Amino acid sequence: MVLGMTLAVIAIVVFGSGRFLRKRPEFVCLFKGNLNGLKVGAAVKFAGVQIGSVTRIRLRLPPSEGKVRAELSNQVLLPVIFQLDETEIARVGGTGEYLTEPGLKQMIQEGLRAQLSMESLLTGLLYIDLDMHPGTPLQLVLEPGTSPYPEIPTIQTSLQQVQEQAMKAISKLDQIDFTGLIRSMTDTSNAITNLAGSPSLKAALDSLARAASSLEKVSVSVNQILGGVNAKVDPLIASLTTTSADADQALRQTKETLAQMHATLEPGAPLNFELTKALEDVSSASNAVRQLAEYLQRNPSALVRGKYVSDGK
Repeated sequence: MVLGMTLAVIAIVVFGSGRFLRKRPEFVCLFKGNLNGLKVGAAVKFAGVQIGSVTRIRLRLPPSEGKVRAELSNQVLLPVIFQLDETEIARVGGTGEYLTEPGLKQMIQEGLRAQLSMESLLTGLLYIDLDMHPGTPLQLVLEPGTSPYPEIPTIQTSLQQVQEQAMKAISKLDQIDFTGLIRSMTDTSNAITNLAGSPSLKAALDSLARAASSLEKVSVSVNQILGGVNAKVDPLIASLTTTSADADQALRQTKETLAQMHATLEPGAPLNFELTKALEDVSSASNAVRQLAEYLQRNPSALVRGKYVSDGK
């Protein structure tokens, strides 16, 4: 009676929980690289939510469970078989549509990929992460129709991708001619050293120094000449200014005299004509002296180089 009651309780618990009624289809992934840290029973997650677990890890599949494509037969690809819990998928809000063959094919075409991820840095345990990776290569390993397990393509982990890029970079280093590069750098250094010690360069520098000294002397001479010119120009301008003022005064006096004589002479008298002409000549001379003084004040160097005349005169 005790044994019968025990069996009845176990049956109620097991069948009541629906454990044997759950649908758990199995799938296969073939990973490239080391699977250290992945254990049987490890979680299978979709976008971080657990929906299944790993059931078997193999070194290779028997022919009855799948045949690797000929072009990939020389690569080490380790098969991992896992199951997805349809009940668990429904519990977390999934429809389980991609568990069917048409749904799975569509999901794979849209970017469904499997990737190994680390549960914890402390334990180093891995799990299978299913997620959408649009744009990644779709590379199935098994020949179609040779495996009872639907295959989900895999992609490398982030660490594996970094390692692969590093190996490519290292392989490119072998193509660099370091010997030739060092030789070229040495030749360049020697050329610079020879140029620095070249007699021609020293002679050129000495010639440049002498030319600079000569230019300095010429500059001093020009300054002295201009100083002398300025010293002579200033008194000349003052003298011309005085002459212009004297001419203006004489012109005023002449005008006054002419006005007095006009009163006594006939309008058509020859003397009246001569006086008018003399007045115009004195006025022109006065204007010429004034213009010369003003020009020299603006351009004192004209005494040395002459008056500037444009090409379009």
